[in-house]
Amino acid sequence: MEIIPLICLKKRKIVAEKEGDWLSINEVLERVDKDEKIYVLDIDGIEENKPNLCLYPKLSENHKIWVDAGPRVLGDVVDSIMAGATNITVRKKIWSELDISSIREITESEVYVDIGPKSQDIQSIDFPLLHDINGLVLFNNKNQIEIDFKYGSLLKNLCIKYKIYAYESNPKNFSYWKTLGVAGLLMDIRKSREFKKNEF
Repeated sequence: MEIIPLICLKKRKIVAEKEGDWLSINEVLERVDKDEKIYVLDIDGIEENKPNLCLYPKLSENHKIWVDAGPRVLGDVVDSIMAGATNITVRKKIWSELDISSIREITESEVYVDIGPKSQDIQSIDFPLLHDINGLVLFNNKNQIEIDFKYGSLLKNLCIKYKIYAYESNPKNFSYWKTLGVAGLLMDIRKSREFKKNEF
């Protein structure tokens, strides 16, 4: 299972966790091996349509950055790629006229779609869309999935057929996700060493 360190960009700064302490770019780069992927959850982009494009080039100098900045139009994807993104996450709830084929025409970058938090969100996935993307990203935690049995069941079936990456903040839940069959975990950058101990 792949382990990918995650950082949040909020208020034009880098934060280790959704509500964590601020980090400098150098602190981030010290925690991640050269050429390793970093998942960039750009809250400013997702919530306010103001992605932190100026921070991407420094992060991408020696690392592969997977950007989740809530693009709303094709130009937003182009901006992220030009700033250094190698992977992109798009969110169907933000991009109402999402057309993966138009993204494929402009880039060979990997494209992922965010899965919503409810079982209805999985049921509403446009399955022909799945043939055009590289995989799915999930931000539900283990407890949320276990409460909704239907969601867990649908997710397990999706993991058999598609590459799914899940966000996790607790290293103790590593085996749960491994059993579920996810391709990888997005974890808070400060916990990366703990997660990597569980990797094998």
